[in-house]
Amino acid sequence: MPHSRDILSVSGNFDGGNPKNQAHIRRGEEPGEFVVTPTWEKPPTQECGLAFAVMVRNAGPKAAPITIRIDWSTPMHMQYKDVYYLNRDGEDDWRELKAAVEGQVATVSFIAEPGDMYLSLTPMYTYADSLAFADAMSERADIEAVLAGKSRAGREIWRLWAPAEVEAAAEPVFFLARNNACETSGNFMIEGMIRFLVSGDPAAERLMERFVFHFLPMSNPDGAHDGLERDTSARGGAWLARVITAADPAHDVIRRALERVRPAVFVNLHNWMMRDVDGLLCNDELYARRLAELLPAAGTVPHRRVREWYSETATEVEEIGDATIYPLAKMADLHESSGGTWKDFCRERFGSRAMAVEFPWQGRTVEDMRALGVALLRAVCAIRIEEREGKQA
Repeated sequence: MPHSRDILSVSGNFDGGNPKNQAHIRRGEEPGEFVVTPTWEKPPTQECGLAFAVMVRNAGPKAAPITIRIDWSTPMHMQYKDVYYLNRDGEDDWRELKAAVEGQVATVSFIAEPGDMYLSLTPMYTYADSLAFADAMSERADIEAVLAGKSRAGREIWRLWAPAEVEAAAEPVFFLARNNACETSGNFMIEGMIRFLVSGDPAAERLMERFVFHFLPMSNPDGAHDGLERDTSARGGAWLARVITAADPAHDVIRRALERVRPAVFVNLHNWMMRDVDGLLCNDELYARRLAELLPAAGTVPHRRVREWYSETATEVEEIGDATIYPLAKMADLHESSGGTWKDFCRERFGSRAMAVEFPWQGRTVEDMRALGVALLRAVCAIRIEEREGKQA
């Protein structure tokens, strides 16, 4: 009978994998043990190192125990690296695994079923997944899908919108995801949103009479494919979440799409690693306040809400409870080097009601994220309707 040392293997050389270099993966001293060193875009003192995903292959006929020791090269930010996600190839959802952390090493043990499994710091959503979803949606008569452009490496960036036939008075709402390569929740949220819009639900039909919903789900296909934390490339890459960044075709695609759509409401979808905190980072107090009131709890872990907005009357940064208020007059100085975020860009260029949301993964399933996407879409529309009809408090 083959030994587990012979039937088990670990690799990061796949779409979304990190580390790609097999030299960063070695067998440990014990049978079924592997030591993995993730790769970083920048030195560990300059970023958090939130990119890790490997494929575990069990070539035998029976399940076998495996232990993976993840050496992060630094003890910094290990508070974000004690929970991992496991998926068996072909399954939709991911299950959480608690890791034992000692210094800079996180150790995860589980049973490797025959075939391929994936272990990642967050549930994965690959470049191939994004193409498959865009292809499926492009086959529908009630969705429009266009190739918005290509990345530096020639990967496709698709823009989708619904309804396909737009009412003349419908306001554009724009959802952007995956500026940061490792932040996958936005892809699942957009899947939930689009599925809701084409479901035939009367609530969705009513919303599509008043709004047209635009989606750029995979804005950073190079970084996502290459298993990076943030940028479009490990060398000289762009940080797509900022208006001023390194020159990059993917950045240009985002700008062109926003300038074409000129959204009335803009939402950038992120997930940070503060696991018990949902961030509602809005340009307007109304949206920060009402989102906190309208969004439901999601998942098994309680998430407190933190909010921020800009104020025309504040002269200094103010902390009030769970809210941070920034003086609008000082925003240009605060963002001088970066040009601000896309929500700032949309506010300044189009007068958009603009926001970024941060929904972390812990305690949430893939279906929780899809449902949270639907709830977010409905909430921002409800606030916009209140605003236009003068019903806000």
